[in-house]
Amino acid sequence: MKMTHLIPLVAVLALLGCGKSEVQKVAEPKVASDVAVNDTRPVYNVYFDINGIAPFVMADADNRPSGFGIDLVTAIGDKQGFRPNFIPHDFTGMLEGLGKGADLAVSAISITDERRALVDFTNSHFETTQAILVPEGSPITSTNDLKGKKVAVVEDSVGEDMVLQIQAGNGSIVHNTSVWSAVQQVMRKEVDAAFSDYAPLTYYANNYKDQKLRVIVDPTSPKNYYALAVAKNKPELLKQLNAGIEQVKADGTFDKIYQKWFKSAAPVQAAEASAAATTATK
Repeated sequence: MKMTHLIPLVAVLALLGCGKSEVQKVAEPKVASDVAVNDTRPVYNVYFDINGIAPFVMADADNRPSGFGIDLVTAIGDKQGFRPNFIPHDFTGMLEGLGKGADLAVSAISITDERRALVDFTNSHFETTQAILVPEGSPITSTNDLKGKKVAVVEDSVGEDMVLQIQAGNGSIVHNTSVWSAVQQVMRKEVDAAFSDYAPLTYYANNYKDQKLRVIVDPTSPKNYYALAVAKNKPELLKQLNAGIEQVKADGTFDKIYQKWFKSAAPVQAAEASAAATTATK
C-alpha cells in the first residue's frame, strides 16, 4: 500500500545522522482561533508516543502530533463532547504512567493480557500482524530465519517478545525506542532485520524505495489488535470511548481517516476487529 505522507521531522533529522531522539519538554499550546479559546468541553489528557510510529502517531519539532491515531481520538472527542489534550511520552513507561499524568494513550498499542494488568482497553479499532523488514537480497524469508540473527526491535513491544520466543537464545536483539530507529539500523546494515508491526514497516519501505527494503509477512504470525489504552478505574471514560469508536465507524468518519493516512479503503477486518480481539484476548 503506497502511502505518501509527511515524514516526521525527527525522522528526517535521524536520517541525516542525528543521534537518538530525546523527549522534548511540552511547549505551551498555541491558540489557533477563537474556537479553541471558547472550547468549554471537558478535557482528557492523552499520552502519545513521542518517538512516533508512522502513520499512526507522529510529532513535529514542536511536539505537535499528527497521524491516524491522533485523528481518531480527535474524532471520538467530537462525537462524545470532549477535547483531547495530547501530551508526548516515550512508549516505554507510557502505559504504566496512565492515571498519573494522562487519562488515556494512543499509539499502535496491541492488546495483550500482560498489558491488561496495567490498563483497560477500548474495543479494538485496527487489525495487524507482525512482519520482518530486511534489505533486498537477504536470505531471511520467514520468522524461523531470525534464529541466529541480529534483530532490531522496539523495546517493550509485542515484537520483542515474539523474537525472543523465536530465537530461544539463538540470536540477539537490539532495543530501539521507535520503529523508525529500528528501520534505520537495517538501512545502515547494523542488524540483519527489523521486526515490528506490518503497517509502519510497509510505510517506511514504500517511502524509502531507494533503500531497497523488503517487508516479509509470515502466514504463521498471529494477528494483533490495536486499541486505545485507558487508565484503570475509569469505567465512564472507557464506555464513552467505545461509544465514540462505534459512532465514527457507523457514520463513515473512520473510513475517511483511514483513507487519509493509508491511501486505500479501510479493510473489512478493521470493522470486525473489536469482536475478534475480545474473543482472542479473553
